[in-house]
Amino acid sequence: MGRPVAGRDEKRSLRVEMSAADFHLLEQASALFGVGKSDLVRRLVRAAVEVGPALSTESIAQIEDLAAQVRIVGRNLMQVLKAIHRGEAVGIADSEPVWRGLHELIEALDAELSALGEAAIRQSAGLRERAGLQASASARFEARGAAE
Repeated sequence: MGRPVAGRDEKRSLRVEMSAADFHLLEQASALFGVGKSDLVRRLVRAAVEVGPALSTESIAQIEDLAAQVRIVGRNLMQVLKAIHRGEAVGIADSEPVWRGLHELIEALDAELSALGEAAIRQSAGLRERAGLQASASARFEARGAAE
């Protein structure tokens, strides 16, 4: 009878299939953070449970609302374009309130989308921090150069 290995019954393994591109990204992340691939995955899984989903249901609802608003802007612009093609468009001075309103709506949408993007960046940073995966500045620079 073989000698029992301490803790062996407590460990589980997982086989993951991924595309060559995803595997390359895993290798890049592993090198960037200076940890092995298995350790990287374990840390990210643990940290992800603490951080929660990448997009909350509230964020998804915000994105859906913003997408609806973008569609409205697109429809308005298409109506203007069709009127121009039919020769029914009013002069630029008469249409200025419409363009100003569209511009304000686009600025508001941009601000909301930027805020969501910044929140996602903060959440990603929190995930990396909780996983103990802070890359050095030189490693981030090298990874950015390799990606380009």
